[in-house]
Formats: sequence, structure tokens, C-alpha cells
Amino acid sequence: MQLEFSALRAGGIALHRITDGNYDEVARTWAGFPDSDYMLSELDGSYRPAWDDDGRQTKFGFTTTLNGVLAGGSLLGVGSWEDERGYTGADTFEHMRGRGVAPGSKPHPLYLAFALLRLNRVETGCVVSNASSKRSIEKTPGFVLEGVLREHERNAEGVLEDAYRYAILRRDWERLYDASDIEMLP
Repeated sequence: MQLEFSALRAGGIALHRITDGNYDEVARTWAGFPDSDYMLSELDGSYRPAWDDDGRQTKFGFTTTLNGVLAGGSLLGVGSWEDERGYTGADTFEHMRGRGVAPGSKPHPLYLAFALLRLNRVETGCVVSNASSKRSIEKTPGFVLEGVLREHERNAEGVLEDAYRYAILRRDWERLYDASDIEMLP
């Protein structure tokens, strides 16, 4: 399935699709901020488009803007086409934090996952010490805490840490969200 769109928008938040063709320009726009080194490493590791052996896109990265101002990035990955399972994540530039960008941007990749790709489940999570990410996830309607994964990933200090795991199912998304709130831009 080839999806042709440049952005997803709802209210003041827009997710601009990162492609191989615009990746270098996106990297330039993410430079010059105090936290750019971290954000650029995330851009390269988490937001670069990827495809599977069958030519299906498995990673969709986006630059997130709030009222036209660069705010961070959002992503949707497909972990398993067979099991209809995906994952999502977001990073917000330090100077844009506290404005509801991360939870406000979640409906966009959920729309992509459930309405367009027909996935059944989308997962997300954070290390236990990341209180702001936990709050952001818990502000997003539909995500349910499913458990704690012991010593699951390394935190910023390089120490293995437990991680919270959340998920939302398509049936919950259909009940809680209005797909017509998301505008696809060509």
C-alpha cells in the first residue's frame, strides 16, 4: 500500500512527513537548538523512513509543528503486519515542552495506524524515571498501561531501567476519536 500525503493536521498541530527526499532539509531545520544533538540522533535513529522486504513502509517519521513553529517529531512504526501491530513515539524540543505537543500529536499517527494502515494495536512506552513522558502518554485517550518491563532499556545515564508499556486497540480508537478531525494534506 502506497500512501501519498505530505502532512496530517488537526487544529494547531501538524505532522509533516519525513521522506528520503526531504530528510537532509529536515535535519537542517532541527539544528541550532540547545538540544539539537540529541534530537538529531533521534531523527536519524527513529524518524528516518524504512521499508520491509516486501516494499511496505514500516517506519513513518514526522516533523511536528505547533501553529507553524517547529516543536519536535512524531513517529509510527509497524512492528508486525501479520499481527497488525505498531508502535508510536514522540520527541519534543526543550523550548516547546509543556505546551501539550506530545499528547496533542498522538491522534495523527493513530489515524495513520488505524484508519489508513488498518492496524489493530499501537504500543508506546517510556522508562520509569521519565515522569514527563509518562504524564504525556497518560493524557492521551485510549492508552492503557499493560505492564512494566524489567530492566528493558538504557536511560540517559546508560543504566538499564524498567519501562512502562502502554497500548491502544483499534476498537478503543474508534470509540474515542473522530477520524474526520485529521486532515490529510497532499
